[in-house]
Amino acid sequence: MSSSFSVTNNWYLRNNYRKNVELSKMANRSDISDMKLAGADSAALKRGIRSLRDYKYEDTKKLSSKDTDNVLGKAQFYGNLKAFADTYNYTLDSGKKSSNADIKKITRNMKNIANKYSKELDELGVTFDSKGYMKISASAVDNIKLSTYEEKLAGSDFLKDLEKNTQKIYRRIDTYL
Repeated sequence: MSSSFSVTNNWYLRNNYRKNVELSKMANRSDISDMKLAGADSAALKRGIRSLRDYKYEDTKKLSSKDTDNVLGKAQFYGNLKAFADTYNYTLDSGKKSSNADIKKITRNMKNIANKYSKELDELGVTFDSKGYMKISASAVDNIKLSTYEEKLAGSDFLKDLEKNTQKIYRRIDTYL
Protein backbone atom coordinates (compact mmCIF):
# COMPACT_ATOMS: atom_id res chain seq x y z
CA MET A 1 0.00 0.00 0.00
CA SER A 2 1.62 3.19 -1.17
CA SER A 3 0.05 6.33 0.23
CA SER A 4 0.66 10.02 -0.23
CA PHE A 5 0.82 10.79 3.47
CA SER A 6 2.95 9.93 6.45
CA VAL A 7 1.72 8.82 9.84
CA THR A 8 3.11 9.65 13.26
CA ASN A 9 2.17 6.70 15.41
CA ASN A 10 1.59 8.17 18.85
CA TRP A 11 -0.56 7.43 21.88
CA TYR A 12 -3.38 9.60 20.52
CA LEU A 13 -3.52 7.69 17.23
CA ARG A 14 -3.43 4.34 19.01
CA ASN A 15 -6.22 5.60 21.26
CA ASN A 16 -8.34 6.49 18.22
CA TYR A 17 -7.84 2.91 17.01
CA ARG A 18 -8.16 1.36 20.48
CA LYS A 19 -10.36 -1.53 19.28
CA ASN A 20 -8.08 -2.16 16.29
CA VAL A 21 -4.79 -0.74 17.54
CA GLU A 22 -2.76 -2.80 15.06
CA LEU A 23 -4.38 -0.80 12.23
CA SER A 24 -2.81 2.41 13.51
CA LYS A 25 0.40 1.28 11.81
CA MET A 26 0.55 1.50 8.04
CA ALA A 27 2.56 -1.73 7.82
CA ASN A 28 -0.34 -3.70 9.37
CA ARG A 29 -2.99 -2.49 6.95
CA SER A 30 -2.03 -4.21 3.69
CA ASP A 31 -3.65 -7.62 4.24
CA ILE A 32 -6.89 -6.39 5.82
CA SER A 33 -10.17 -6.44 3.91
CA ASP A 34 -11.34 -3.07 2.63
CA MET A 35 -14.57 -3.32 4.63
CA LYS A 36 -12.75 -4.01 7.89
CA LEU A 37 -10.38 -1.11 7.21
CA ALA A 38 -13.20 1.27 6.38
CA GLY A 39 -15.06 0.21 9.53
CA ALA A 40 -12.02 0.58 11.78
CA ASP A 41 -11.06 3.90 10.18
CA SER A 42 -14.52 5.42 10.44
CA ALA A 43 -14.83 4.39 14.09
CA ALA A 44 -11.36 5.81 14.78
CA LEU A 45 -12.18 9.06 12.96
CA LYS A 46 -15.31 9.45 15.05
CA ARG A 47 -13.15 9.10 18.17
CA GLY A 48 -10.68 11.62 16.72
CA ILE A 49 -13.44 14.13 16.08
CA ARG A 50 -14.76 13.62 19.59
CA SER A 51 -11.29 14.07 21.08
CA LEU A 52 -10.92 17.48 19.39
CA ARG A 53 -14.40 18.52 20.42
CA ASP A 54 -13.94 17.34 24.02
CA TYR A 55 -10.34 18.45 24.47
CA LYS A 56 -9.88 20.25 27.80
CA TYR A 57 -8.82 23.60 26.35
CA GLU A 58 -9.75 25.35 29.59
CA ASP A 59 -7.30 23.20 31.58
CA THR A 60 -4.52 24.49 29.36
CA LYS A 61 -5.65 28.07 29.97
CA LYS A 62 -5.40 27.52 33.73
CA LEU A 63 -1.80 26.38 33.32
CA SER A 64 -0.92 29.28 31.04
CA SER A 65 0.97 32.33 32.11
CA LYS A 66 0.55 35.82 30.69
CA ASP A 67 -2.14 34.62 28.29
CA THR A 68 0.18 32.26 26.41
CA ASP A 69 -0.32 28.53 26.23
CA ASN A 70 2.13 26.29 28.03
CA VAL A 71 4.53 24.02 26.20
CA LEU A 72 3.09 20.79 27.61
CA GLY A 73 -0.46 21.78 26.69
CA LYS A 74 0.59 22.63 23.15
CA ALA A 75 2.53 19.37 22.76
CA GLN A 76 -0.45 17.35 23.94
CA PHE A 77 -2.80 19.22 21.66
CA TYR A 78 -0.47 18.84 18.68
CA GLY A 79 -0.33 15.07 19.29
CA ASN A 80 -4.10 14.99 19.38
CA LEU A 81 -4.46 17.13 16.24
CA LYS A 82 -1.85 15.10 14.35
CA ALA A 83 -3.59 11.85 15.31
CA PHE A 84 -6.86 13.30 14.02
CA ALA A 85 -5.18 14.17 10.70
CA ASP A 86 -3.63 10.69 10.44
CA THR A 87 -6.98 9.06 11.17
CA TYR A 88 -8.66 11.30 8.60
CA ASN A 89 -6.04 10.31 6.03
CA TYR A 90 -6.40 6.61 6.78
CA THR A 91 -10.19 6.93 6.41
CA LEU A 92 -9.82 8.79 3.12
CA ASP A 93 -7.31 6.22 1.88
CA SER A 94 -9.36 3.15 2.80
CA GLY A 95 -12.50 4.76 1.38
CA LYS A 96 -10.82 5.49 -1.95
CA LYS A 97 -9.68 1.87 -2.18
CA SER A 98 -12.98 0.38 -1.07
CA SER A 99 -14.88 -1.93 -3.38
CA ASN A 100 -18.13 -0.45 -2.07
CA ALA A 101 -19.50 2.33 -4.30
CA ASP A 102 -21.35 4.01 -1.41
CA ILE A 103 -18.18 4.26 0.66
CA LYS A 104 -16.27 5.69 -2.31
CA LYS A 105 -18.98 8.31 -2.76
CA ILE A 106 -18.90 9.26 0.93
CA THR A 107 -15.11 9.52 0.73
CA ARG A 108 -15.39 11.91 -2.21
CA ASN A 109 -17.79 13.93 -0.08
CA MET A 110 -15.12 14.11 2.65
CA LYS A 111 -12.88 15.84 0.11
CA ASN A 112 -15.71 18.26 -0.73
CA ILE A 113 -16.14 19.06 2.96
CA ALA A 114 -12.40 19.73 3.23
CA ASN A 115 -12.57 22.05 0.22
CA LYS A 116 -15.58 23.86 1.67
CA TYR A 117 -13.77 24.66 4.93
CA SER A 118 -10.22 24.88 3.60
CA LYS A 119 -9.90 28.65 4.08
CA GLU A 120 -10.94 28.47 7.75
CA LEU A 121 -8.74 25.45 8.38
CA ASP A 122 -5.76 26.99 6.60
CA GLU A 123 -5.80 29.77 9.20
CA LEU A 124 -5.24 27.02 11.81
CA GLY A 125 -2.34 25.42 9.94
CA VAL A 126 -4.52 22.59 8.61
CA THR A 127 -4.19 22.14 4.84
CA PHE A 128 -5.08 19.54 2.24
CA ASP A 129 -2.95 18.34 -0.65
CA SER A 130 -4.23 17.79 -4.19
CA LYS A 131 -5.37 14.24 -3.32
CA GLY A 132 -7.34 15.44 -0.30
CA TYR A 133 -4.97 14.27 2.42
CA MET A 134 -4.79 16.46 5.49
CA LYS A 135 -1.54 18.02 6.60
CA ILE A 136 -0.80 19.83 9.84
CA SER A 137 1.82 22.54 9.83
CA ALA A 138 4.60 21.66 12.25
CA SER A 139 4.48 25.17 13.64
CA ALA A 140 0.68 25.54 13.65
CA VAL A 141 0.24 24.93 17.34
CA ASP A 142 3.28 27.03 18.22
CA ASN A 143 1.96 30.06 16.36
CA ILE A 144 -1.73 29.85 17.29
CA LYS A 145 -3.27 30.00 20.75
CA LEU A 146 -5.15 26.89 21.83
CA SER A 147 -8.14 29.08 22.62
CA THR A 148 -8.28 29.88 18.89
CA TYR A 149 -8.47 26.16 18.11
CA GLU A 150 -11.23 25.80 20.68
CA GLU A 151 -13.13 28.70 19.13
CA LYS A 152 -12.64 27.79 15.46
CA LEU A 153 -12.31 23.99 15.46
CA ALA A 154 -13.93 22.33 18.48
CA GLY A 155 -17.50 23.26 17.55
CA SER A 156 -16.89 23.85 13.87
CA ASP A 157 -19.21 22.92 11.04
CA PHE A 158 -16.23 21.12 9.51
CA LEU A 159 -16.15 18.60 12.36
CA LYS A 160 -19.95 18.32 12.38
CA ASP A 161 -20.12 17.63 8.64
CA LEU A 162 -17.19 15.24 8.82
CA GLU A 163 -18.83 13.35 11.68
CA LYS A 164 -22.03 12.95 9.65
CA ASN A 165 -20.01 11.41 6.82
CA THR A 166 -18.11 9.19 9.22
CA GLN A 167 -21.41 7.89 10.57
CA LYS A 168 -22.59 7.17 7.02
CA ILE A 169 -19.49 5.08 6.33
CA TYR A 170 -19.92 3.19 9.56
CA ARG A 171 -23.59 2.45 8.75
CA ARG A 172 -22.58 1.10 5.32
CA ILE A 173 -19.97 -1.14 6.92
CA ASP A 174 -22.42 -2.37 9.53
CA THR A 175 -24.72 -3.71 6.81
CA TYR A 176 -21.88 -5.71 5.20
CA LEU A 177 -20.14 -7.16 8.26
